[in-house]
Amino acid sequence: MPASRQEFVVIYDEFRDAELNKEYYADRIKATRQRLRRVDIYLALFSGSSGVAGFALWSYTIFGIQVGQVLLGVFTGIATIVLLARPYLKLEDEVERVSGIQSTYAAMSHVLKDVVVRIKTDENVGTDAKVSYRVIRQIRGALQEKEDKPADRGLITVKQKEINERYPVEWFYYPDGEAIDKNDNGD
Repeated sequence: MPASRQEFVVIYDEFRDAELNKEYYADRIKATRQRLRRVDIYLALFSGSSGVAGFALWSYTIFGIQVGQVLLGVFTGIATIVLLARPYLKLEDEVERVSGIQSTYAAMSHVLKDVVVRIKTDENVGTDAKVSYRVIRQIRGALQEKEDKPADRGLITVKQKEINERYPVEWFYYPDGEAIDKNDNGD
């Protein structure tokens, strides 16, 4: 029995959602790692202030006041606070959390792309596609409690545009050439 149009739509939407989330969390990993790297660089520079104290900049004076020494003291003080707070920032935990979510969405996307290609080849939603879709929905449900709350809406908008350009509605198969409405972009 041929699949209904709605069966095609929900699988295609799930595929594009998995692609969106895979890309979103890849960018989140990158941003979190950059934040962690900046903290580590700052700590490397200023927690051992004796190494940077020799730089000529720190002996700089304005109107006879040694502002360099004051700045060095401020940066060293901040570094001490950041060093003490670093374990509570949990940046490594955030990288691990986001990496786990991203890798799960990458696997889901891979499976769903295979399902979509099979649908295009068979020109129907087969039993295996329906089973794969149900399993993916279960996995996605388990991920929801781990996802960003609130999500970065600006990043999501950028990623949605990229996914819709990569996989426009014309890329998908619909029975009898019946394409999805252009305004329904899988959001």
